[in-house]
Amino acid sequence: MYDETKERKSGTRTILLVILAIAFVIAILWKQGLIRWEQSPEEQNEQNVTIEEEPAISSGSDFAVSENEWQELQNEVRQLRQEVEQLKIIKSKTTTLPQQTTPKHESTPEKPTTGNTNPAYDPNALTLANYNHDWVQSDATVALQNNTDRTITYIAGRMIYYDMSDNMLDYQDFTKSVTIEPGMVKNFSLKGYGYRESYAYYKSDVRSSYPDRKYKVKFELKSYKTK
Repeated sequence: MYDETKERKSGTRTILLVILAIAFVIAILWKQGLIRWEQSPEEQNEQNVTIEEEPAISSGSDFAVSENEWQELQNEVRQLRQEVEQLKIIKSKTTTLPQQTTPKHESTPEKPTTGNTNPAYDPNALTLANYNHDWVQSDATVALQNNTDRTITYIAGRMIYYDMSDNMLDYQDFTKSVTIEPGMVKNFSLKGYGYRESYAYYKSDVRSSYPDRKYKVKFELKSYKTK
C-alpha cells in the first residue's frame, strides 16, 4: 500500500516537472519572437481600428497628419492647380489679342511759299551778266541774270570794286525791286564808282588824261524774293 501511494506521488511530480519545463521553453521562445499566438477576428478588428486612427503619413519625427487631413490637403492642392491653369488660360487669351496701333500724328502740311518768302536760298540764283560805266556817266548799267525757275521780284546785293591789281577799293550795298523772269537778264541803273575822280569800268571808255583810273567789279547776292 505504501509503495503504491509513493509511486503515484512520484508520477504526479514527474508530470508537473515536465509541464513546467514545457511552459518555460514556450515562454522563452515567445519572448524571442520565435512563436506567436494567433489572434481572434475580434482582436484583429480592434487592432485595425487602432491602426487607422494612427497618423496616415509622417514626414518626420515632429510632423504627422491623419488620413482625413491628408485628403483635405490633396484637395486644396488640386484646387490650386486648377486655379493656376485657369489663370494661364486667361493670360494666354489676353496676350494673343491684337495690339492697338497708336495712330500716327499727321504731319502738318507745309505752307505754300508766297512772294515774300525765300525757302531755298541759292547764292547763284542771280549772277552778273554785264556791267558798264564810263567816266562821263555818274551811274553804271548793271545786268543780272535769273538762274532759277521762278520769277524774282526783289534783290538785295553788294557790288565790290577793285583796282587793276585786284586790290579792294570800296563796296556798295543796294536793294532793287525788279521783275526778272526765269532764265532772263534784266538791266537797271546803279551808282558808279568814283565818278568825281573820273573812274571808269575797265571795259568802258576811260578819260584819256587819267588812263590808270580803271576798276573791276564783283557782285554778291545777299537775298532775293520770288513769286
